Amino acid sequence: MEVHHHAHPPKKVSEYFTEFIMLFTAVTLGFFAENLREHQIEKHREIQYLKNIHLDLERDMSEIDKIVKYNILKQKLGLQLADLYAKGYQSDIPQFYYLIKSLALRNYFQHSKNGIDQLKNAGGLRLIEDDEIIKQLQLIEIRIANIDALQESMDQNLLYFRMKTGNILDAYTVWEMNQKQLLNYSPNGSEKQRYLNRFELPEHARPLKHNNPEDINELVNLGIAPVNSTRYINGHLGQLKAQCIALNKLLMDTYGSDF
Repeated sequence: MEVHHHAHPPKKVSEYFTEFIMLFTAVTLGFFAENLREHQIEKHREIQYLKNIHLDLERDMSEIDKIVKYNILKQKLGLQLADLYAKGYQSDIPQFYYLIKSLALRNYFQHSKNGIDQLKNAGGLRLIEDDEIIKQLQLIEIRIANIDALQESMDQNLLYFRMKTGNILDAYTVWEMNQKQLLNYSPNGSEKQRYLNRFELPEHARPLKHNNPEDINELVNLGIAPVNSTRYINGHLGQLKAQCIALNKLLMDTYGSDF
C-alpha cells in the first residue's frame, strides 16, 4: 500500500523574511540585555571600588594630620639637640641621652590603598568612567611615591644613626630608659606625649662610652639630618591632603548618594 504524503505549499518569501526578523530581533535584544547586565555589574563594581577609595582618602587625611604634627615635634627635638651640642653636650648628659633616644624613634606616613589595589586587581582604571577621577588618582599616586622615596631615605639614615648610638651610648643607661619606655601611653594624652615623649630622662645617666669629638659630631649630624627631611615631607603631605580633599569632594558630588 502506498502512503501518500500531503505536500505543503512552499513558504512565501515574506514569511521567511518575517521569521528572520523575529530571530534577528530576539538575538539582538538578548545581546543588548546581556551588555546592559554586564554594564550594570561593572557600574556596581566601580561604585564599590570608589567607595573604598573614598574611605581610604578619609583615613589618609587623618593620618596626614598625625604625621605632620609628629614631624613638627621631631623638628623641635632636633633643634634642642643642636642647641645642646652648640653649648656643650657635657653640660646635660641626661638630656643628651633623652634627645638621642627620642630622635631614633620613627613614625612614617602609611598610605591606605585598599581601594586602589582592588581597582587595579579588577582590571585597572578602565572601570572608572570619569576621566577627572582617573587624573586625580594618578596625581595622588605620584605624590605618594615622592613621599615614600623621602621616607625611605630617612629610614636609611635612621639605620646608621641607631648603629652609631650603639657605639657611643652606655648600654646600661639605654637599658634603663627602655625599661621605662611609655609603650602604653594613653591615646587621650597630649600630642607630644602621644608621639615623642616615650622616654623619660635617665635618673643616673652613665658617661658616654666614647666621647671623641668626631664621633659625637657624626652622631649629632645623623640625629638632626632626617629632621630636615621632615620639612620636605610635611610640604608634600600638605599638598597630598589638598589633593585628597579635592578628589574626595569629586567622589561625593558624583557618587555620594550611591555610597
